[in-house]
Amino acid sequence: MADVAARLIRCFAAVFPNLASHQVPHAEPSTVAGWDSVASVTLIAAIEEDFGFELDVEEIGGLLSYERLLAYLQAHDRNHSSQL
Repeated sequence: MADVAARLIRCFAAVFPNLASHQVPHAEPSTVAGWDSVASVTLIAAIEEDFGFELDVEEIGGLLSYERLLAYLQAHDRNHSSQL
């Protein structure tokens, strides 16, 4: 699970280069300067590319924070691992 968090932090760093690493776990649109709709789309694209799957379009609107994205990705990772 630590790998999921590290990968997600790299995605955030790629989209928000001015965001300090200690700020990432608290990141959401209201706390990150420049997090607008374009940044949201860019972040989702970076996550999809890094993790190798498409996020559920119907759930994306509820995933706009580091904490929510991490929980979603960890659940996906657990579900995918149990299917192997």
